[in-house]
Amino acid sequence: MKFFITTILLFFSTHLFTQVPKHNPIRFEIIDVKSFSVKISFSKVMFATSYLVLRTNNLSSQAKPLNEKKYERGDTIGDAIVIQSTSDTLINPRAVRANTTYNFVVYSCYQVNGAINYVLEKPLKMQVTTSGLSYLDYYESISITAPNFISTLSNLLVQHTVVPYTSYKNTVLAMLEFQDTTAGKTFVQCVYSGERKIIQMPFDWTKEGYSREHTFAHSWMPSHPADNPPLPEYSDLHNLYPTNLEKANTVRNNFPLGEVTGKVLYTYLEGKLGYDGSQIVYEPSDMHKGNAARAMMYMSIAYNNQNNHWRFPSVQSQEIIKKWHFQDPPDNYEIARQEYIYGLQGNRNPFIDHPEYACFIDFTKMSKQKANCYNSLLEIENEPRIQLNLSGKTLEINSEEEISEICIYDIMGQLVLIKSKGFNSNFVDLSNLGIGTFIIDITSVTEKKIRKKIYLN
Repeated sequence: MKFFITTILLFFSTHLFTQVPKHNPIRFEIIDVKSFSVKISFSKVMFATSYLVLRTNNLSSQAKPLNEKKYERGDTIGDAIVIQSTSDTLINPRAVRANTTYNFVVYSCYQVNGAINYVLEKPLKMQVTTSGLSYLDYYESISITAPNFISTLSNLLVQHTVVPYTSYKNTVLAMLEFQDTTAGKTFVQCVYSGERKIIQMPFDWTKEGYSREHTFAHSWMPSHPADNPPLPEYSDLHNLYPTNLEKANTVRNNFPLGEVTGKVLYTYLEGKLGYDGSQIVYEPSDMHKGNAARAMMYMSIAYNNQNNHWRFPSVQSQEIIKKWHFQDPPDNYEIARQEYIYGLQGNRNPFIDHPEYACFIDFTKMSKQKANCYNSLLEIENEPRIQLNLSGKTLEINSEEEISEICIYDIMGQLVLIKSKGFNSNFVDLSNLGIGTFIIDITSVTEKKIRKKIYLN
């Protein structure tokens, strides 16, 4: 009899008293989508103890969790990545990038005998696309043809809110640099070496051996030492990036950035110190060269009107910096970073928004120069009978006349695409051009022309 009663009680406790959700969330609301963040809330489900949120390559993904298997943030399921596994009904993923479409799938979770299970049928699916550059009329006062182009630009940039150097961890690092990996762990990437360092949370700079690297070296600043008390240039977020302290930051020291063409003195992963001719230079990872170039150009311009006369030091080649600037144009990470810092500091890095500005500045003298990139940037004209529409990387041409030739140049003036004699399509595929600023020259059979500057993401 006792055995019978015990069996009955066990049955009731594991079946009748286990409340199981019957469906997945059915509604969602997009709260906020920017270039650097996504916030989406979804409806609660009765008896769900938590929710598993996946990010997938597409909404038709067949990725499904396995019952009785617990997943943590950063784990993978087929082509999906676990974004969160909590009772929270707000989706707020890390390391969001600009101009990117994100697909999310949500499953209700429940416990049976201590094991986690999932409602596998009809998960909630949603899709959002983050924005890109958004500077509106920020540069309204700037004209590259004006004699005071540099000073006007400097005055615009130097007016910003100062964010304390100590706040970098809770701002840029937390929003953009902390990334998920398997088993709920977090990593941060050294921009100089490419190292992906798994870290313990809460993050501690000393414990993890990382630093906030001044791309434009602190010792180069005319106001050096600028850290006691900290001056605006010391804590400027546009100039700060995370690096491995011992193996990258200390090695770079205050050596100029450049390309190692001779003897290598030190190397760690993708970063190295060595000779370029008779000069010692530090060469960062390829992925960071353009970012570093734009940070250095920004610092020179932003603080140029101060009494200390900012400029590149004599050891720093501006030719290398400009080369990297155009070879490695802003990607979606850098665009997201630009918009986030703009929200904090209230100023922008102009060389991300207008790469061509670099063509008109001599950074060793901090003086205006004639354009040394595409030499007709100043002569952009519109012909009303030829209309262009850019959608993604497809250029649509609507013309009242037959088009005889289309030439596309990169900002350095190199011809990267030409269509002529027999061109009979209204659409031009630009997918092979990569990202960056380009100049389009279109000529009709009656020699009418249009020249347009475009930026491709």
